[in-house]
This record gives sequence, structure tokens and C-alpha cells, in this order.
Amino acid sequence: MFGKSYPGMSKCLPDTETQKLSCAAPPNVNPMRFRPNLVISGGEPYAEDGWRNLRIGNTYFSSLGGCNRCQMINFYQQTGQVKKTNEPLATLASYRRVKGKILFGILLRYDPGNKARLDTNSWLKVGDEVHPNSD
Repeated sequence: MFGKSYPGMSKCLPDTETQKLSCAAPPNVNPMRFRPNLVISGGEPYAEDGWRNLRIGNTYFSSLGGCNRCQMINFYQQTGQVKKTNEPLATLASYRRVKGKILFGILLRYDPGNKARLDTNSWLKVGDEVHPNSD
């Protein structure tokens, strides 16, 4: 998942956000540039800012808040090169800065819940329904 910085956590990035960002900061921004573990389709941009928890299929997660972004989004994993540019970070900073941090997407922690809802089949699959704030 995150190795040293966030063990046991996932990054969640709704695809509507990268679409909105692509309109504001050319060239088009591929969601994989932000190294998400999960990309959720549909919904309103930045809706995840208000999510306390999340259920995907039979798997539960707790939101740990926004994901702070830095220049690492300019590191291209395929080539191992760093592209020297201010974008898309400058555009994000213009409207996603909170207490000095540039937030984009959220951090999630797996929440096994109580034994009553513990499901041993907790694999996530493409097409699973997403239920925010489902306690």
C-alpha cells in the first residue's frame, strides 16, 4: 500500500476530480499520476471530503482525511524521471489548499468492524458499489 509513510492505508481518488483538474491545468492529468490505490467513478468532485467512512462491496474503510500532495506527482513511474513543472500542483494549490497543505483524494484505513459484519471474502472488485458514510 504505502510502505513507510502510511502502512495499512489506501489512497482514494474519485475520477471526477482528475477530470475537473484536467480542465483547469493542461495537459490532461491521468489519475495514475497521483498513485491511488482506488479510483472511484461517478459522484461529485471532492465529495470524499465529507466522507467519514466507506463501504465498497462487503469491505469497510474509515476516512483519515485528505491526502497531502507534493512534487512526487511529477515523478513518472514508467521512466523513473522527474518532470520539472509546477503543474498540476500549482493549479491544485489555487483551490485545494487547507491549512498550508494541498489536499487531493483521501486516505483510507481498512476497518474490519465487529465480528457480526466481518466477511472473509473482502476482496475489492471493479464494479463494486461504493457506499459513503454507511455505518
